[in-house]
Amino acid sequence: MFPRVQYLEWAVQHLGRKPFDLAISGMTVFPLSELGPPPDLDDTRAWPLLRAAIARYNARPPGEAVPSLGTAHALWLAHATLLTPGDEILVESPAYETLLAIAAGVGARVIRFSRPEGRDYALDPDVVAAKLTDRTRLVVITNLHNPTGTRASDDALREVARLIGLRGGHLLVDEVYAPFDDFADKDGVWSGSARHLADNIVTAASLTKCYGLGPHRFGWLLGPADVIARAETTLLASVGALPVSHAQLFIHALGHVQELAARSKRLLADKRARTSAWLAEKQPRFAWSGPQSGLFGLASLPGAGDLRPALERGADEHGALVVPGSFFEVPNGFRLSWSLDDPRLDEALDRLGRILRAL
Repeated sequence: MFPRVQYLEWAVQHLGRKPFDLAISGMTVFPLSELGPPPDLDDTRAWPLLRAAIARYNARPPGEAVPSLGTAHALWLAHATLLTPGDEILVESPAYETLLAIAAGVGARVIRFSRPEGRDYALDPDVVAAKLTDRTRLVVITNLHNPTGTRASDDALREVARLIGLRGGHLLVDEVYAPFDDFADKDGVWSGSARHLADNIVTAASLTKCYGLGPHRFGWLLGPADVIARAETTLLASVGALPVSHAQLFIHALGHVQELAARSKRLLADKRARTSAWLAEKQPRFAWSGPQSGLFGLASLPGAGDLRPALERGADEHGALVVPGSFFEVPNGFRLSWSLDDPRLDEALDRLGRILRAL
């Protein structure tokens, strides 16, 4: 039913296996035990309380939120809820491979639209409009754009939502990276969700990438109340109720999200600026997506072929790992992240430079 997701298979084999990992695209893992004693993991009152906690974090009504097992599960819930086999959807290019696998798995007819390098990978409503038909039911993007780190403007998101809304469809935004670099405020609220911009915008997100809680799969889907009600039916039909222990720990984490946000800000520090400066000075042959927020960007070598074999050989030789761009439809590039502990970032970039000089 679902095709192989080659990037995720590669990630399982490679991420965390090299001493200088510039491939991991989320904050380093936060030990949940540091938040103090966990709640009563058997209390079934956690299910409605979790929905309320997710809604509060996103500054939305509880009826617009449903929990999920991470962002990927939320994306699947959205596709399975909003589409029937044969429906047409638009998916950005370059794209995070999972978006294409989920679409194929639910039987959608996938049409691509470009976020071109020459326009700084921006979301252009005119490009989307040129691909829309009366059969289009969903437009799917990532924000921050994965793999370039580019942020779509609110105006662009509103206009794309308006265009697909004229056809009775929805804009689905994977915003797992969107809270960078503001995160939750002092009250534990993040008010930046695209869900605020138009009624037909549906968003998928989690605490995984921005807050270092990836292993716990604390995710959610936001959308109009009628869509969320249908998504709950989809959830029940596929997994039944989510584990109550998961719900309790999720609530516990949201209750400490201000602390997690402060940690992420501290760990980010000036790493993006340092990485961008290193590329400009030491690797001028490479084009750089130049993200203004977030934890990763896309570097590409004009005119080159597939860099994956050389990058993987270099990782074995020098211990510095990046994600080959072939997993994001950019074979002549790589996604570069700066989640590594600060004292080791400079050496990691130096080792990566040795790999790149051999290309």
